Amino acid sequence: MSGLKNKIKTAPQAPGVYLFKNDKNKTIYIGKAANLKNRLSSYLSREDNRNRILMSHTVDIDIIITNSDVEALTLEESLIKLNKPRYNVRLKDDKKFPYLKITVHEEFPRIVFTRNIKPDGSLIFGPYTSARALRQTRDALCRIFKLVSCSKDLAKSYTRPCLEYNLDRCSAPCVGQINKKEYRNFVNKAIKFLKGSSDELEREIERRMWECAKKEKFKAAAILRDQLLAIRRISQRQQVVTTKDINRDVIGISRSRFSCVACLFRIRENRLMSKEIFHLKISSQISDEEIASSFIRLIYTHLSFIPDEIAISVLPFEWDIQSKWFREKGFKVKISTGNKEENKRLLKWAQRNADSELAKRVIKRRTSGAIFELQNHLQLEKPPRWIEAFDVSNLKEKFAVGSSVAFRDGKPYKQRYRRYKIKRVRGQNDFAMIKEIVSRRVMDLDREKKMPDLLLIDGGKGQLSAAIQAIREIDITVPIFAIAKRSDQLFDAYGNVVSIPGSSRGLILLKRLRDEAHRFAIGYHRKVRGKKITESILDKISSIGEKRKLTLLKYFGSTEAINKASEEDIAKVPNIGKKIAKIIYESLHT
Repeated sequence: MSGLKNKIKTAPQAPGVYLFKNDKNKTIYIGKAANLKNRLSSYLSREDNRNRILMSHTVDIDIIITNSDVEALTLEESLIKLNKPRYNVRLKDDKKFPYLKITVHEEFPRIVFTRNIKPDGSLIFGPYTSARALRQTRDALCRIFKLVSCSKDLAKSYTRPCLEYNLDRCSAPCVGQINKKEYRNFVNKAIKFLKGSSDELEREIERRMWECAKKEKFKAAAILRDQLLAIRRISQRQQVVTTKDINRDVIGISRSRFSCVACLFRIRENRLMSKEIFHLKISSQISDEEIASSFIRLIYTHLSFIPDEIAISVLPFEWDIQSKWFREKGFKVKISTGNKEENKRLLKWAQRNADSELAKRVIKRRTSGAIFELQNHLQLEKPPRWIEAFDVSNLKEKFAVGSSVAFRDGKPYKQRYRRYKIKRVRGQNDFAMIKEIVSRRVMDLDREKKMPDLLLIDGGKGQLSAAIQAIREIDITVPIFAIAKRSDQLFDAYGNVVSIPGSSRGLILLKRLRDEAHRFAIGYHRKVRGKKITESILDKISSIGEKRKLTLLKYFGSTEAINKASEEDIAKVPNIGKKIAKIIYESLHT
C-alpha cells in the first residue's frame, strides 16, 4: 500500500486517465480527471464503502496524461470498452450495439448497418437496441430515398443494376441512373429525416413536388409524391408527447444491487421517435450520479447527432467535462433534471419503463420459461407468476371437499395451499361446489388485498362458468381458465378452446397444477372419509383413545378388518393386551 501511496503523491497535476489494477495486473477500474494528482489523492481520504472495497483490491495504478480533460473523457470511454473493468458502469454482456451509418465522405454515400464504429468521416446514428428495428429503419429510408445499401465498389462501372434497383429500393448510381447532385439531395433528405426534421422535410418535398407538376415533370413529381406519403405514414405512427419544439432525449434509470436498466426516449419535433432499453452492469456501491455520467458517455461519444436537451433525474457526475466535450464537438447541450412540469412528466414515463424492464429481468432470472409461454399463449398482461388451481372431491353425496393449490414461479407454493369442507351445497353438484370454494378463497385473498395472476379450474365449461359467477359476485377481475381432465382441453372465460401445442412448457405446467389440485383434494377427501368411518365404529368404545385407534387401524388396515377379528387377534396388537382386547371385541359384537 505504501508503494501505491507514493505513486499517488507523485502523480502529475495534469488532465488524464488512471487505471486501477489488482494483484493479477487486471484493470478493475478506469477513471478520468482534470487534475490527476487531486483526483487520486481523494481516494486516500474518502471513507465510503465503495472506495474501501476498490482500494482494498488495488495494488497498482497506471496513469495516462492527455492534452485536455475532454480528451481524457474520450480515452476513458475507449479504455473501458477495451478492458471491461469490474467496478465501472458498462453495458450488460458488453455487446456491440448496432448503428446506422451514412458514408458522406464517399462520392455516392451509402446507408449501412454496422456494429463497428470507425472514425472514417461517416455520420453515425444510434445506438439501437433492436437490430430488427434498425433494419426496418434502413429499409424504409432505402424505399423512400432510393439510397445505396449494398457493398458494391461504386468507382467501378457496371452493365446492369442489382436486385435492389428492380425492387425499387435503390436509384442505381452504379449504372448512371442518377447524377451526383440528385443523389446527394436524396442523402441530405435522409439525414434530415434521421435527425428528426420530418416536418421541414415534408414541406420541402411538397414544394418541390408542386414545382415539378407545374413544369409537367410528372415522373419526378410522382417520385416526390411517393416520398411525401411514405414520410407522412411514418410520422403519423409517432406519438406527440411534448409541446416545446426542441430535440430532446429523456433518460430513465432503474437499479437493483448489481443490475441497472436505462430507458432512452428520443423526442424530435414533439414526437417520440424511438424507445431504446439498455442493460448496464454496475457495482452495488456506485452512485446514481456516476451511473448517469457513464451512461451519457456510453451513448453519445460516437454519435454524429446530439440532442439540444438531455432530461435525466440526477445531475451527472463531472457534467462540466461532458458538456465541454459536447461544445468542442459543436453541440450546445442543456441538461435538465426535471424541474419543469413537462420534463418531470417525461422522466416519470421513462422511469416507469425502466422499472418495468428491470422487473422483467429479475423475474426472468427466477422464473421458468413456462411462465412467459403462458403469458403469450393466454395473452395475459403480465407473466402469471402466481397461479392458483381448484378441484373438488366427493363420494356420491358424501364427504364433499375442495382444494386450492398455489404455484409461484412454476413451483409449488405450499404456504398458500388451502382445503375446504363443502358447507353450502346439498347433494352431488360439482358446479355449485366449485363456485363455493372459489368464492371462499377469493374472498380471503380480497381481504388480504392480494390476488393471483391466474386462476385455473379442474374441469370443463360447466365448472368454469360456476367459478366465473363466483368472482363476478365478489366484483373481482382476475384471468380465469379451466382445463379438462380427460382431453386436456383448455377453456378461456368465454368458453372457447385455447390452442396450445401439446409440447408447450406452459401447458405442462397447467397440467401439473391441475393434477396437484386433484391430488390435494383426494387426499383431504380420504382423510375426511376415513375419520367419519372411524368415528362410526371405534368412537363408541370409551376405553381406547386416539393412539390406540390409530394403532388398530394401522395393524388391521380398516375398520371392517377390526370388526371381523377375533379377541385373540386383537390382543396381538402392540399396546393393546388381553384386557383391552376383550373390551374392544365385546363392544363391537354386542
